[in-house]
Amino acid sequence: MRRTQSCATLPTVDLLAQMATFVRVVEAGSLSAAARDLRLSPAAVSRQLGDLEARLGGALVRRTTRALAVTDAGRRYYAECVRLLRELDEAGELVREGAAVRGQLTVSAPVTFGLARVWPALPALLGAHPGLRVDLRLEDRVIDLVADNVDVAIRVSVAMPDSASLVAHELARYERLVVAAPSYLRRRGTPKTPEALASHEALVHASGGGGVGAWRLARGGREVVVRPEGAVRTNALYVLRDAAVRGLGVALLPTWLVDDELASGALRALLRDWAAPAAAVVAVHRTELRGVARVRALLDHLRAAWQPAP
Repeated sequence: MRRTQSCATLPTVDLLAQMATFVRVVEAGSLSAAARDLRLSPAAVSRQLGDLEARLGGALVRRTTRALAVTDAGRRYYAECVRLLRELDEAGELVREGAAVRGQLTVSAPVTFGLARVWPALPALLGAHPGLRVDLRLEDRVIDLVADNVDVAIRVSVAMPDSASLVAHELARYERLVVAAPSYLRRRGTPKTPEALASHEALVHASGGGGVGAWRLARGGREVVVRPEGAVRTNALYVLRDAAVRGLGVALLPTWLVDDELASGALRALLRDWAAPAAAVVAVHRTELRGVARVRALLDHLRAAWQPAP
């Protein structure tokens, strides 16, 4: 007797295949390109897409003789298809012992920290796991992991998320130091107390909203709040570092940004017995990604790469 699949199983399998085909069509930009990638005939791809649209009761793409355009509903459905297909793949990883570190990993990070610390750590990770593919997005905004299809978001100096749907891992902590160039200190003198900073030219870091944060320096339970003022104000930390190296003023900058300049003598650390609040580097991902091999590999690698040198 011939064995047949149940009615409940076959439609689900067909739907997943149709969703995967639709995702490939959107990403390839045409039916023919998707057909080549999937090793199917253009007619088979067109039939799967048509069956999916009939199942959903609406158009996902607009076809012309020269182009293929995704509808608004198609763009929304594409995002959900990508999320669902990825979650199914990740669910499989959770039950495979010794699952290989492979597949697509989408990572979001702030622009400056991403250039200075995240990207330099990634080549070694990719070298250790040839099957891994990383989509690195550098963006100075708080993203929605689900809506933006992001697996891991690296956040710096941001409060831990208070959500049962997200998991946060602290990967590192770093100091911020008051620094200035020797040329500036020869010209203006070296401040000996936080209060003395008020008479110096400050290089001011402005937030994305244009606000300026106070410099808080503490020692022995006493805190001094400094309101920085100066001729240079920017939201770009690289600009502040360059301005400090050029002798334009005094800046409060993270150690990861000025380590090389301090080692070479291009900058000097001031008021070393006073400490600014330490900042945390946190990785956030959705709860369902806990235990997924490629996410775990990224977190372990970044945590090791960012440990302070002995």
